[in-house]
This record gives sequence, C-alpha cells and structure tokens, in this order.
Amino acid sequence: MKVINILEDGSPPRSVYVRPTGDLTVYDGERKYKLKVDIGGAETTWQILARVAPAIAHAADVRSKIDDLADRCRTGWRPAYPEEIDPDVPQRTLWRSRFGIDLIRYPDEEFYSPATILMGIASGAGPSTSLVGKTDGAVGVTGDILWIDAAREWAVCEDAFWWTPREE
Repeated sequence: MKVINILEDGSPPRSVYVRPTGDLTVYDGERKYKLKVDIGGAETTWQILARVAPAIAHAADVRSKIDDLADRCRTGWRPAYPEEIDPDVPQRTLWRSRFGIDLIRYPDEEFYSPATILMGIASGAGPSTSLVGKTDGAVGVTGDILWIDAAREWAVCEDAFWWTPREE
C-alpha cells in the first residue's frame, strides 16, 4: 500500500491510501471517499498520482453536486422524477429502508447515537462510496444522511440520492 499525504499551510492534511488492487481511500478533511481506480503498470508515486488524481477530482465534484442537491431540498424543493436530479448524482433504490447507526464511525458513544444511515435491500447502478458498500439485491447501506424527505420516500446521502419507495 502507498500513502500519499498532502500538506498545505492552514489546512488539515489530506491523505490518499492506494492499495495494489486499485482501491483508494481518500481522507479530505471531514470527508472520506472510497474509490476504485486502474493503476495497472503504474510503479512510481508520480505515475500512481497521475492515475488517481482525476478519479479523486471527479469524486469531489460529485460530492459537491450532492451537497448542492441537499441544500436545494432544504429549501422545500421535492424531486418527483429521477430526471429532475443532476445526472452526475448517482441514484439508487433502497427497499424496506430502516434507520441505522454506523458503529465503525461512532464506536465511543456510550448512551445514544443518532441514526445517521439507512439500511435495506439495495438496487441501482454504480459503485457506492459508503463505508460498508453494497451489492444489488443484497443488504445495502447508505452514506451519512444529509437530508431525508419527511415521508421517507427519498434521502440525499453523502454517497448518492436514494429512492426509498414504500412496499405495497
């Protein structure tokens, strides 16, 4: 594994953990990204950095769009159709969703931990950036909830926009 640390005056350090398989974990302040990048043939730190930098920049751009979507929802706007959401924002479906707590992130809470994620049966395309991840048709876990609809029909989470339809 290679670890690349980026230090800037007055800013918290940023770290990129690159595994030989191409799995990346990026710590950027309070944010954590998990990505998969093809680093085949890259041997030096500079070659690896050249391969992973575009993926990190794209993930940060998508997260910015997710944050913008959450801000828009806080104003009272409600999406009715998938086409109303920026196409760069991943959309997934979570059936039978329930609130959950990510105990990996909050292991030291003694008495009360707020529900910060949703769990259920996941479906949708694309990789997940949540800590636990997901597979189609299996137990799915979202990233932290940024905004959730009062009727729990959808949620904006740090990794994607999640539709949470009620089962009839």
